[in-house]
Order: sequence, then structure tokens, then C-alpha cells
Amino acid sequence: MSVLSGRPNLEFEDEFLSAIDVAPKTGITYHQALQAFAEFLSFSFDAQPQGAVTIPLSRLQDDSLAKFRHWMRNERKYGRRTEETYLAGAVRFIEWLDAHSRLPQEIMSTKMKLLLKESKGRRRVGYKTQPIKDAVPLIIEYYDSLSLPAPKTPRARRQRLALLRNRAIVHTLFATGLRAQELASLRRSDCADGEGDKMLITGKGEKERVVMLNPEAKAAIRAYLRARDEERSQRSEVRFAGQKSEVRSQKEAPLFIRHDRDHLAPITTKTVWQVVSEAAKALGLEATISPHDFRRYIATTMLSEGMPLESVQAFLGHESIVTTRTVYAHTWTEVLDDQVKTYRPSPSQALRRAKRKKD
Repeated sequence: MSVLSGRPNLEFEDEFLSAIDVAPKTGITYHQALQAFAEFLSFSFDAQPQGAVTIPLSRLQDDSLAKFRHWMRNERKYGRRTEETYLAGAVRFIEWLDAHSRLPQEIMSTKMKLLLKESKGRRRVGYKTQPIKDAVPLIIEYYDSLSLPAPKTPRARRQRLALLRNRAIVHTLFATGLRAQELASLRRSDCADGEGDKMLITGKGEKERVVMLNPEAKAAIRAYLRARDEERSQRSEVRFAGQKSEVRSQKEAPLFIRHDRDHLAPITTKTVWQVVSEAAKALGLEATISPHDFRRYIATTMLSEGMPLESVQAFLGHESIVTTRTVYAHTWTEVLDDQVKTYRPSPSQALRRAKRKKD
């Protein structure tokens, strides 16, 4: 089938996208998902429409979601992740239509989702179990062991600040399990300049959660900020990137900034990746280490030590415990096996207990 010359859209699509309360990136993803869903439904016309058209909801059938999956997989050859992401957007749209009495009278959202579930078969899509990288603590040791340059020249002072920052970055990653984007977005006020034990952050999907710093991370942050403030006091003027004057207070300043520029610019996720990967390269590690490996390492370790799965879910900021259970299934199984061996009574123990109660 040929691609339509213009993009079709769904009836009530604009109203739905305006009504939902999601992060901007999620809204864009939903828009793309509904464009695909509209394109799929447009092929059910006896004559294919030309140009941009509005697809009426009367085209929906109970098996539309199931057939949409088949169409993406076999006609469009979308990848697994795209397939599931677009299905999630279409399902949310159907649920919104049902909640606002916009579905055709003969269509039931529950039946549509049931048929979709049955069509999935045994194909497993989504998160995969990831191996833990045992070399993660070596990244921290690497930066802690490097000697600080003497602050004798402007270049040496910048190198000194960058090293102190990198120490604070890897310690914060290890303590909190933050995603790279979450860490790059931190502000000084979030951790009270390294004096606070907890930080309230806004993570994936614009959802807030509390993360905890350990003593090592707090000390590394304080050392970095002290050196940064000392350097700032020696300069006559500090400017934020793209601004002619400093209009934000220090409390609003980014926690981690770049030190290869004269103005105050926050780091990006690329910087976080570079900090970790450069240490792995310097150490000659065979396995690639990423910022996300810190997250997996600390979560897996806590699960192995017996931390409840629900607590690890809250720590990581997963919206659903299914995600936590899927990603860390191997560790959870090991913990469950150990707990069963510890607490499951033997037949003889159970028999003795029953006799005691009888007596």
C-alpha cells in the first residue's frame, strides 16, 4: 500500500491531545502514534482518501487495535519498541474516548483491549533483563584517585574544577540511581549545596520522587561547589549562557556546569556519558560502562540484599512495578529463592507445629 500524500487525523484527536496532562515529549509521541493509527484506519475506506482527512470513529471495530498491531508489524515493519509505544498511545486514546462517551455505541474499549491482548501471542516486547556491570565501583575509584591540579593558571583551575565535578557526578549517580537527564537537570537548591540528605526531583514523565544522597556524594558535591564559588569570587562577572547579565540567584544555578567556557552553562546528558565512558576507557575496561549501569548496579545490589521490590520501584521512579520486576527479574528470582529457602518450613517442621497446636 502506498503512503498517503497527506497525513490523516482522527476525529477528536486534537481535543484528546489538548486534554491529556503529559510531558511535552510524551505528547509528541502520542501525536505520532495517532497519526499512524489514523493512517491504518484510512485504509479501511472503500476508496482511499487523498490528502489530509479526518478519519471518523465510525471506522473503529472491536478488533481495530489488534489489526493495528498486525499492520505495524507486517505492513510498516516497525521495530518492537515503536510498535508497543504506538499501541500504548492508541489504547490511551480509546480509553479517553470511552471515558468521555465519544466511542461509537456498538464499540467497547474493554473488548478492544482484550482482543489486542489475545493477538499479542507469545511475542515479548519491552524491557529486557540487563546484566550488571561489576566494574561500576571502579569508575568512582578512578576519579577519587586522580590528583587535583594546582590552581596556578586559568587552565589548571578549569581542569581542577572539572575533576571535582566529575567526582561529584559519579558519586551522585551511585548514591541516587538517577537517569543521566535527571542528573544533568539538578540545581544547587535541590541538594542544599550538598548539605541535604534528600532531593525532590522531577523525573521521567514529569513525575516527582525523592532520592537520597549518601555521605560520599554529599562530601564530593560540597568540595566541588566550594572550589567553584572560590573561582567565581575571583572573577569580576559571571554570566549564564545566552544572557547579558546574571538574573538568576545562586540557588537557582545548575548543580553541575561546564568548565570549558567563560559563561555559566549547565552540563548535558552527553557530558554525563563522557565522564563515565572516559574513565572506563582510561581503566582499559573491556565492557562499555554507561551512566545507566550505575542505576542498574545499585538497584540490583539492593534487591540482592533483600530490599522489597516495591521500594526499589520507588527508588528508581518506575511508574509500574511490572517494569521493575521485568528489568530485574533475575535478581528478584534469586532473592525470592533465598527467602523461600529461609522461611519455607519442612514437612517435619510443619508436622511438629501441627502436633503442638493439637496438644
